[in-house]
Amino acid sequence: MGGESVNSSTQLPFVNIVLFMCLIATQILAISLLPRTAGFTNLYWTVACLGVYALSLWSLSYIIHTSMPLSVMVPILSAVLPLATIAVGLIFYKEPASVLRVVLLCMACGLIGVASSVK
Repeated sequence: MGGESVNSSTQLPFVNIVLFMCLIATQILAISLLPRTAGFTNLYWTVACLGVYALSLWSLSYIIHTSMPLSVMVPILSAVLPLATIAVGLIFYKEPASVLRVVLLCMACGLIGVASSVK
């Protein structure tokens, strides 16, 4: 579709590795800010949350455009983000979690990882 094509090389440039770490951090931060927005009625937290999401989506778009296929990036994020969100909920929002719930979610994330590597 016009423009540059996605690089099929398996080696990522250093800047994209840093952006990938930024992507994960900003996704976790944005998800963590959602409860503070009070359903997007608290203007300050809403602007902060949407700004962090915008930075995160820019990082994702840039990485996919320059070096990593969508079919690799999204499954990685689908496995990492739920586990990080569980940790944020437990640590910062004092949400209850049974061992069974955490184990099942970890297994689901593991299956996503396995499924993404199947050809």
